[in-house]
Amino acid sequence: MDTFWHLEKEDFFKGIDEAKSAFLKNAQRLELSKNEMVFLEGDAGDSCFYIESGLIRIFCMDRAGKEMTFSLRMKGEIFGISEVLNNSPRKASAQTASASVLYAINRQDFESMLQEHYPLARSVITLLGRRLRQMGDLVRRQNSDVANRLASLLISLAYETLRTTEGWNKPCEIPLSIPQEQLASMVGSTQPTVSATLQQFRNAGLIVGAGRRIVLLNPIEMIYRLDHNLL
Repeated sequence: MDTFWHLEKEDFFKGIDEAKSAFLKNAQRLELSKNEMVFLEGDAGDSCFYIESGLIRIFCMDRAGKEMTFSLRMKGEIFGISEVLNNSPRKASAQTASASVLYAINRQDFESMLQEHYPLARSVITLLGRRLRQMGDLVRRQNSDVANRLASLLISLAYETLRTTEGWNKPCEIPLSIPQEQLASMVGSTQPTVSATLQQFRNAGLIVGAGRRIVLLNPIEMIYRLDHNLL
């Protein structure tokens, strides 16, 4: 399962309850609907965010105006830290991929917390190191074909459900309704190509689904094919 090492994560504040209480006390609670923008590329990086529930898509636009999704941030994760620490503009945009509840804290309060809570500062350093490695893996995956990128995305979307099941060889429904146009954006492709690739997965017995709902029939088989370039 090393292909998905970056998905093996716990709540950012696990083990540092005092820091979490301080964070939530100083933060603003935001209830956002699906597809709402959290921030745009170029905005001031004056706050970071903790996800109480929902899913956040981090993306940017290339010179041709095409979206490229870098990552999906899920429940228990924190994002927007780098710009806060560097006092720099946003390097990418963030948008809700489902209804979400966030806690936003401003730079001054977060920096004060880092000085007062050493375990929090240590957690931030560890997190940034993991994300640097994850970005390197992302660059390598972007050089693979669409089938590999799409399979990796589907496993990522289903991961929170998969980790609570008895086995990865059983069917698992992706708990989000995502249109093919958005899937295409996430893997840097086009809707017709994604549609054809999904049909390829159906023909191979890897998925079933109707509309925007997708069920992974045998996730472990998909991971095996992904790891061995058999898609």
